[in-house]
Amino acid sequence: MSTLQIAALAYALTTFIYLVPTYIEGERAGGQWSIYRVAGLVLCFFWPLLTVLFICKAVAGTSRPKFVFSDPAIPGQNSTANRSPD
Repeated sequence: MSTLQIAALAYALTTFIYLVPTYIEGERAGGQWSIYRVAGLVLCFFWPLLTVLFICKAVAGTSRPKFVFSDPAIPGQNSTANRSPD
């Protein structure tokens, strides 16, 4: 089994883990097929990707902010002076 096949299997299993509770929840709520229920089931195919991206961001650690936002209503703040050197 190749790495791509293993990744596809893991993605499919994770999608299934998100899909089953969403389907059951829709059945318990009356079982009618509305656009919201269909959209919820379709979005289950994207949650694994978002989960992986979130985990990668968490593992990468926090980095210094590129910009420090300042409130223009407060006098004396210079937006160029508040930027980080990155």
